[in-house]
Amino acid sequence: MNDSFWLQISQLSILMQPYCRALDKLQSDKARLSDVALSFGYFIKFWEQNSDRLLAENIITRLENRWQSWEQPLLLLSLVLHPKYRINKFNPDLKTVNFAMMGNWLSYYYKAWSSSKPTKLLSEFESYRVKKAPFDDETYEQFGDDVLAYWYYCSTMYKELGLVATRIFSICVNSASVE
Repeated sequence: MNDSFWLQISQLSILMQPYCRALDKLQSDKARLSDVALSFGYFIKFWEQNSDRLLAENIITRLENRWQSWEQPLLLLSLVLHPKYRINKFNPDLKTVNFAMMGNWLSYYYKAWSSSKPTKLLSEFESYRVKKAPFDDETYEQFGDDVLAYWYYCSTMYKELGLVATRIFSICVNSASVE
């Protein structure tokens, strides 16, 4: 019977909206690691715009601590290898997020998952970077946003990059450690 109670509930509802949207997306069968990375970025932006600076700083610190516990290169690669996002979602001033650095991580995961040294991986990655067919937007659009089907298709011609990409996009978010 107190107006301040309803005001606080209303404020709490506003604060919970981004989390509810992210959870809805991440609980779907088609949720990918790139969705986790995008949700994380969405939370950071949301809190950076919040007027309660103390609360926002505390939440951002908690999010950053959580980020540190995840396998960050895998999440970053999931964005870079997503034809819809590529490297466009990152701050261009970041020196640690670029195609050369991502190439190092690609090589690492390729070796870990195939138990062999790559021979064409970086060349294939360069074809992806410059959007050489089948890495162009027109080809991706034919898969109706099914990034895993797209990478299965690409892996018939680009075996090394395809191996890493299909492995990354095959990870089911709600059974992964990032959940």
